[in-house]
Amino acid sequence: MKKRSSKVISDVNVTSLVDVTMVLLIIFIIAAPFMRAGVKVELPKAENRSPQPREAILIAIDGQKQIYVNQKQVSVDNLSGVVKQLVSAAPQLPVLVEGDAAVPYGEVIALMDAVRNAGVENVGLVLETPSRRR
Repeated sequence: MKKRSSKVISDVNVTSLVDVTMVLLIIFIIAAPFMRAGVKVELPKAENRSPQPREAILIAIDGQKQIYVNQKQVSVDNLSGVVKQLVSAAPQLPVLVEGDAAVPYGEVIALMDAVRNAGVENVGLVLETPSRRR
């Protein structure tokens, strides 16, 4: 009988493991920008747009005039309470409003007014540049 050498561990070839890992990494790098979770809102177009922060308190109103705070549907009556709670928990986060292009301008302004009544001084609007596609 042959004796097994202690060199068995050094003979393990990890090239295929590294290849598979690199392919998966490249796939995730390419796919990550397309994975934007949230409420489907058709944003109005604007030529110039300031960079959006990665983390924010996001308030959205969709085409059916349903209101969402951080992707959770809320009623108009509960909006102020929910926003106050989120802002008090994380005062450093900006508050951004996404309004569907099909929603009348007055509805978006009323939403922004309700957010300001909740004690938020600075409310930003999320816009989509014409070259940006989902």
